[in-house]
Amino acid sequence: MSKSLRDQLTKSGLATKQQALKAKTSVKKKKKEAMTQGVSTEQELRREQLKAEKAEQTEKDRLLNSEREEKRNSNAIMAQVIQLIERNSITRKKGDVSYHFVYEGKVKKLYVTETIQSQLSNGLLAIAVQKEEFILIPAPIAEKISERMPNIIVLQNQNEQVEKDDDWYADYQIPDDLMW
Repeated sequence: MSKSLRDQLTKSGLATKQQALKAKTSVKKKKKEAMTQGVSTEQELRREQLKAEKAEQTEKDRLLNSEREEKRNSNAIMAQVIQLIERNSITRKKGDVSYHFVYEGKVKKLYVTETIQSQLSNGLLAIAVQKEEFILIPAPIAEKISERMPNIIVLQNQNEQVEKDDDWYADYQIPDDLMW
């Protein structure tokens, strides 16, 4: 059997036993350090990779949760708007007066009574759309709906009060037989 170089050197007298032990322990230390350093760098790389993956997953989950929350909120708002329209809609009796308005770039026509036409013109009523059906609702409700979902309100005229600044023509008499 062949002996190690260390044993051969100590036997020949070129090295002492202390030097052999010192060399043996230093070799073990170097092996251990190399092993721990190699493992630790691999472990550190793996830890960093796991940390990055965890951060990425956390960000992904946060975005997904925010999307779900937005969807829930929009569904809740839509439910509120539908409820407001259903509770406050004014039944529209078919009248002989046509009221024209623009919806999606096209002129639409509703047949209403004269009182409803004047209320629409004065801004007391508004027109909302729900499932391609036009619904009459009071102006305050239309304002609440337009705060939540402005695309539901098709027509809402502003209530413009005519001021009495035009009294300068009060002295002039308007003939009764004029046709406008």
